[in-house]
Amino acid sequence: MEEKNIYAAAVYLRLSKEDGDVCGKGGREESNSITNQKRLIHDFLKGREDIRVYKEYVDDGYTGSDFRRPSFQKMIKDMEAGKVNLIIVKDLSRFGREYIEAGRYIQKIFPAAGVRFIAVTDQYDSLTADQMQKNIVIPVKNFVNDAYSADLSVKIRSHLDSKRRNGEYTGAYVSYGFIKEEGDHNRLTPDPVAGENVKLIFRWKMDGMSNSQIAERLNSLGILSPAEYKRSLGIRYRSGFQKNLYSRWSPAAVGRILANPLCKGLVVQGKWERINHKIKKMVARPEAEQSRFWQEDLAIIGEKRFAIMQELLKKDTRTIPGKTRGSLLGGILFCPDCGRQMIRRKTVCKGKETVFYICKTYNVEKNCTRHSVREQELISLVKEAVRAQVRMAKDAEKIRAMADEAMEKAEAAVSVDNRLPELEQELLETAAMDAGLYRDWMEGILSEEEYGEMKDFFAGRCKELKGQIQERKGRAEKAGERAGKAKGRLSRLKSLESWLEEEKDIQRSLICFLIDKIWVYEGKRVEVSFLYKDRMDVVYSPGYLKKGPGWRHLPDKKETGKWHG
Repeated sequence: MEEKNIYAAAVYLRLSKEDGDVCGKGGREESNSITNQKRLIHDFLKGREDIRVYKEYVDDGYTGSDFRRPSFQKMIKDMEAGKVNLIIVKDLSRFGREYIEAGRYIQKIFPAAGVRFIAVTDQYDSLTADQMQKNIVIPVKNFVNDAYSADLSVKIRSHLDSKRRNGEYTGAYVSYGFIKEEGDHNRLTPDPVAGENVKLIFRWKMDGMSNSQIAERLNSLGILSPAEYKRSLGIRYRSGFQKNLYSRWSPAAVGRILANPLCKGLVVQGKWERINHKIKKMVARPEAEQSRFWQEDLAIIGEKRFAIMQELLKKDTRTIPGKTRGSLLGGILFCPDCGRQMIRRKTVCKGKETVFYICKTYNVEKNCTRHSVREQELISLVKEAVRAQVRMAKDAEKIRAMADEAMEKAEAAVSVDNRLPELEQELLETAAMDAGLYRDWMEGILSEEEYGEMKDFFAGRCKELKGQIQERKGRAEKAGERAGKAKGRLSRLKSLESWLEEEKDIQRSLICFLIDKIWVYEGKRVEVSFLYKDRMDVVYSPGYLKKGPGWRHLPDKKETGKWHG
C-alpha cells in the first residue's frame, strides 16, 4: 500500500490596523479577525489526514502592502530550512496586498521550493489548480487586493485630514505632559502629573541648567522618563528613540519637550506623510499643508515664555566647568563687529581669579578684536540697565491707573451690553415672522407679490441683526482679551517693582525674560537690547561710571526725539 505524503503546514494569520481588531463591530472587521481566520482554517483541515500543522504564524497589526512582517519572515525562514512545505491562509488578501510581491511568492518562490499554497475562501490550491487559475485568476485577485489597499489608504488619509481640519487630535500617542480626554480621545488635556514636570524642565532651563543636567536631575529624583511614564499608565507605547530595555531621561528628550509647541497650546499635526501606501519612508509636508490649531486650555507654558525659550535654545548656554548651572549671561552676549557670541574665560594671577568675556572670533581665529569686559563689571552694568528700563517703563501709579481703567472697561463691555439682549430678542421675533410667511401665503392671507416683498424684508433684517450681534460680541471678546493682557502686564510690572524695591541679585530667569541680546563694543561700551515690543535699547559708556548712571535711550526708527539720562 502506497504511503500518503504528509504535509507540514504553516498556518499564516494577518490582521492590519485598517481591518479592525478582534473585537470588531461586525462585517469585514469580524470576518478578518485573527480568531475567525484561525477557526476557518482549522475547520478546513478537519479530516485531512495528509496535513499536519507545524506552527501558526500571526502578524497582528501589520499592513498587507509590506512583506517585511516579523512572523511572515520567520515562516519563510522555516520554509527555507525545510521545516514546512505547505502554507495555508484564509484568503489571498491575508497573505498580502502588494500584487507584484504576492505574485512572486505564489508563482515563483513557492513552486521553486516545492511548497504547496492554499487560500481557503478563494478556493485556491496550488496542488490542484489549473493553468487558468495560476496565470489569470490569481494575478487578477492579487491586483484587486492591491487596488483595495491603495483605495483604503487614500480614504484613511482623507478621513484623518478632515478630522484635523475640525480641530481633532488623530495621533496614536500624545507628547509628554498631555493625555487624551477620557470621554473624547480626539481632544487633549494637560496631564496633572507630567505637566508639572514640564514646568520644572522649563524653569530649570531658564535658570541656566543644560539639557544634560536637567536629564540627570530628573533621573536622580526618580521621575519616570516619557516612555516609562506612558507604560506606567498602561499605554502600549513603542518609541523609535529608545535603544535600551529601560528608558531613562536624556538630553535629547529634554530638548524635544522644550521645543514642543504643544506646551503653549498649539497642536501641530500632519508634519510627515508616507510617499504612498507601499513605501514606509516618511517625507516632511510643507508647513502650509500641516494642520495647526490653538487649544487655549491646553497651554502649560505661556506663549511669551515659550517664545523666549525658543530663542534661548538657539544660543550657547554651556555650563561653567565645575558648576551646576550656566553663566548668568551665557548665550546673550554678542560681538557687534563679527556677530558671534562672546565666550567666558578665566585667569588666575597671584591667587586672584578674574573672569572676563572676549569675542569668540578673536579667541579662535584672531580675525576680530578682543571686545574684552570683566564678568562682574558686566553684571553690574546689566543690573543697572534693567533698573533703568523698569524705572522708565513703569511710572507706577499711571500704569496702574491705566490698567485698572482698561480692566473696568473690559469687564463692563463683557458683562453689560444693554442693547445686545434687545437685538437677540428682535432677531428671534423677526425669524419667527419670516417662518410664518409661507403659511400665510398658502392660506391666501398674502398674495404672491406681498409674500415675496415681505420675505426679502425679513430675510434682510435677520441678516442685519445677526451682523450687529456678532459685531457686539466680537467687541466684548476683544475687550476681554485686552483685560487679560492688562492684568498680565500689571502682574509682571509688580514683580519687577518688587525686585527693584528689595534690591535682590539679578536672576538668570529675569535676564531671559527681559533681555534679547547684549552687544559688547571695544572700550567697554555695552548695548542692551530688551525683548519688549517697544524695544528699548540702552547704552553704557564707562566714562559715566563716576559721573552718574550714564544710560541713554536709543530711539526706535519711528521715533524722532532722544531721551538722555
